[in-house]
Amino acid sequence: MIETVTTVLFHWILGFFAVATPIISAYSVGNVLRLRQLRLSWNGGRMVGYPIFSSVFLLMMALVTSLAVWQEQTHLYSTVIGLSWIGVNWFVVSVMASRRMITNTGIVKNVNEPAQTIHWTQIVDYSTEERSNGLHYTFFYRSVNQNGLLTGPLMRLELFVPTNKVTPFQTLVNRKLSSLSWAETPEMNPVNIVE
Repeated sequence: MIETVTTVLFHWILGFFAVATPIISAYSVGNVLRLRQLRLSWNGGRMVGYPIFSSVFLLMMALVTSLAVWQEQTHLYSTVIGLSWIGVNWFVVSVMASRRMITNTGIVKNVNEPAQTIHWTQIVDYSTEERSNGLHYTFFYRSVNQNGLLTGPLMRLELFVPTNKVTPFQTLVNRKLSSLSWAETPEMNPVNIVE
């Protein structure tokens, strides 16, 4: 009896997530499609540009599904298909959330949180550090109050730009930040602007 209740509960939970994850996945993709004036984007995950946990989970589910099919364990098909479906949707959400997107407005930190977009006018300083496979930027910015003034503590945004995106990103940064008051007086606010 307890085993039956546990099995039913497990399948209800699996069913819930099998329905919920594509909704979240569609929401993430919709947020990406709604972005206006997208200038640059690249994958920001740690495993060859992809997020680690969802990628590993998806690979494990592919292996488990293959084993179930190979051993003809038909009683496991619904479970492995459900978990694989959840894994695919988790992967999509993770890729969208870790994707680095640069618009004419600013730097999108997380596509699922539009309020986390850092506008170019919020940036008060930045520095760069060369890496073997790209350039690492550290942007310093402040929040904007209701009057449109920069207030609050200085915050930082770390952004790694891969080698193939460095030149267009530097061009965009130079264009967007050169009009700011601190960028016009480099002797007072030293910044590392790479030509």
